[in-house]
Amino acid sequence: MRRIPYSSFESFSTLFQNFISSPDTLSNWFGGDYRDTEFRKERIDAVLTADRDRAALVSVLRRQAAEWGLLDTSAPLIARLEAPDTLAVVTGQQLGLFGGPLYTLFKTLSAIQISAKMEEESGKACVPVFWLEGEDHDVAEIAWAGLLDGDDPVRVEYAPDSAERGTATGRMVLDSNVLDALDRVDQLLQPTDFKPDLMEALRSAWVPGRRLIHAFAVFMDRLVGPGRVVFISPDDAELKALGAHVFEHEINDWSGSLSRLEAASSQIAERWHTQVTPSATNLFLHTDTGRQGVKVVDGALRLSDGNPVTEAELLDRLASDPGSFSPNVVLRPLLQDTLLPTAAYVAGPGEIAYFAQFRSLYAWADVPMPIIWPRSGGTLLEGRIDKILQRYALDVPDFEDQLERLFRRVVVANMDVDLDDAFSEAGKHIHEAVNAIKPVVSGVDKSLLGAAEATRASFMKDWNKLKQRVVKAERSQQDIVCTQLRRAQANLMPNGLLQERFLSPLYFLNKYGMDLSDRLLDTLSTDTDAHQVVSL
Repeated sequence: MRRIPYSSFESFSTLFQNFISSPDTLSNWFGGDYRDTEFRKERIDAVLTADRDRAALVSVLRRQAAEWGLLDTSAPLIARLEAPDTLAVVTGQQLGLFGGPLYTLFKTLSAIQISAKMEEESGKACVPVFWLEGEDHDVAEIAWAGLLDGDDPVRVEYAPDSAERGTATGRMVLDSNVLDALDRVDQLLQPTDFKPDLMEALRSAWVPGRRLIHAFAVFMDRLVGPGRVVFISPDDAELKALGAHVFEHEINDWSGSLSRLEAASSQIAERWHTQVTPSATNLFLHTDTGRQGVKVVDGALRLSDGNPVTEAELLDRLASDPGSFSPNVVLRPLLQDTLLPTAAYVAGPGEIAYFAQFRSLYAWADVPMPIIWPRSGGTLLEGRIDKILQRYALDVPDFEDQLERLFRRVVVANMDVDLDDAFSEAGKHIHEAVNAIKPVVSGVDKSLLGAAEATRASFMKDWNKLKQRVVKAERSQQDIVCTQLRRAQANLMPNGLLQERFLSPLYFLNKYGMDLSDRLLDTLSTDTDAHQVVSL
């Protein structure tokens, strides 16, 4: 494994770059540097001091695991969370089709690794937890998996019936259309020794009639290794009842949370960018017509469908039906860290920008803010692609450039001579030779001057034929270069995105085996302040 500084890439924000390289510039927004052992100790102590109903939490986790058929393997980890000094290292992600892009796997493996590291360092039991973010309703954002069709990046898409499109993604029940997506995956994956096991794992998880959240949890559990992670669905009435005071606080003081978020966002925007646009409120309500945002219009509360609602009505609804409430991206971490003893949250670059805006909200909610630890970011490098990189002295960040510009760069760098100039310069000697001999020919027999010119023409005709053959050979070589660069770009930067943001783990599982997660756990580092390139 080798490391590439994030500064070598153009696609990472200044805020993230500073978070990695200049943590002091962001200390006001995160409270400290995740790499600082003293800061980690202080955060652990704060988390363990906070009150939470661990018995009720564990009861829900057991029920959910049983519903998904994961209790037998998950029970030991779940049981650890009941002890008052057990910590959690949490990560989370939307429920991407067939496990989502590679970065979802990287996040999960990072949580496993960081949990082990913090347990060893602190002497406290530590459990990796995956927060299943299934309450959004943007089906198009999650219902695809990225694969390669030869050297062409393609999206395998699941198109559910329209009746399912208005509900939260985690509540969606998979219909028979998921079989078409599975067949498309089967078609795209080349035959290997590992393909039968992979397709069996996919087809046994992604079953028509099963909720999407169930399918995702079952497949991810198998992908990372049974019993290595506790999965939690926040879209659960019992869990929301446990965290109802977070929703209640937002209903009673939405203006307070808004003003704090606006103040933090304004200060951050002076130097960096803001990931979240503040709005009132940070609540959604599941209704018969779908998931409705709770908005403030002209000082009055309204649902996003236009229907008015009062604070009293929301509080009554919360008391009778807490499961109908849902947090937005701002309130979600506060609910998460109210329910879980979160010592560290494993975040992607975009999430880190979110959390920069949220520190004052943790104080508002009286919830200890966890350590924000960047996930592993990486590229899986196949041998055939590595050969291309070495041949042309390239590396992963080079493929952020457009293929045409990269091609010109490589061709110029590898071209020893300019063919036009070389043939033109050498061709001068043919003309000079004919011109030099013409006086001699004329002195012998002027009638032979025509023969001399014919000889010149014959020489130049053969000369140009040679030039065209050389040019054709050069173009053939350039075609090879272009094909190789296109192949490398499709693998390393498909559709202009980092590999981890597009390609599904399915592509690599099919070629390198279902034990890929084990190999990555042995290779990836918890020192995640650089992009990690793992050779396969």
